Amino acid sequence: MTQTLDAARDWLRDRVDDGEECPCCRQFAKVYKRKLNAGMARVLIAMYRKAGTDWTYLPHVDLKDGEKRRTVGHSGEMCMTRYWGLIEAYPDTKREDGSSRVGWWRLTPLGVEFVLGRTQVPKYARVYSSRCLGLTGDPVSITDALGTKFNYADLMAGV
Repeated sequence: MTQTLDAARDWLRDRVDDGEECPCCRQFAKVYKRKLNAGMARVLIAMYRKAGTDWTYLPHVDLKDGEKRRTVGHSGEMCMTRYWGLIEAYPDTKREDGSSRVGWWRLTPLGVEFVLGRTQVPKYARVYSSRCLGLTGDPVSITDALGTKFNYADLMAGV
């Protein structure tokens, strides 16, 4: 049995929140409900301490863990706050291999206000294929985010 592309899209759209294989290309498709968590909040604070509103090379931003210091490194979470509009990537720059992921980021005005505790953002970003489809949930502050640890099981369950 064959189906139209529109029918396949409709079928997948009804199932993508839980995750399903695309009937056209067989790729697993899922909308992930990303929660603003402590790791993300700590990166924002470290960026603010290091650079304020200036551009900074994010993989070299230091995090302070008690008496130890460590860099943000290449954590996948370090750039997630872009979905909330809290950071922005350096524009129109490419690496030698053509990738636009050059590592230079800065806090947006909203990001600064969030770090300073002057505003709140929705708790969740709905993410599909590295694109934010929208923000949902109750508003959270930087303090709320610092109290929320990353939980893989919650991410996979859409909590």
